[in-house]
Amino acid sequence: MNIIVEDLKYQDIEECYKLNKLIFDEEYGLEDVKDLYQKLSDKKDTYRFLVAKVDNKIVGYTSAIMAYNLFDGLRPFMTLWWVGTHPDFRHKGVATQLFKRIEEIAKENNCELIYFTSENYRTGAHSFYQKQGYKMESKGFQKMLD
Repeated sequence: MNIIVEDLKYQDIEECYKLNKLIFDEEYGLEDVKDLYQKLSDKKDTYRFLVAKVDNKIVGYTSAIMAYNLFDGLRPFMTLWWVGTHPDFRHKGVATQLFKRIEEIAKENNCELIYFTSENYRTGAHSFYQKQGYKMESKGFQKMLD
């Protein structure tokens, strides 16, 4: 299976939107997503939206955000959001290829580390992340704001 990982293109947003709804069972306004993409897509030193494709079909997605901490900001760090693979393409190397490209981008941007959170119940994903060399070292906290 030939897996291609590339930056999300505007014309692929709707397909990617449907994939994210399938994977994460969350839905946001498609037009809002398109508007936000147009605002952020040219800021590749901060935002990267990556898709994995098989036979030109989007089967994986993630958002990568690079930022600095003021007090140790000599090198940026990367955070990931919405890492997901289509259920029919899990355990076929899609996520491995996504993470390979994520790490290439982090190195290209001199990132110090890659950080992301994962829900406690996603034990299969946790095993995958550990096989990729990631360590579960901290707990994430969040507070949803109105």
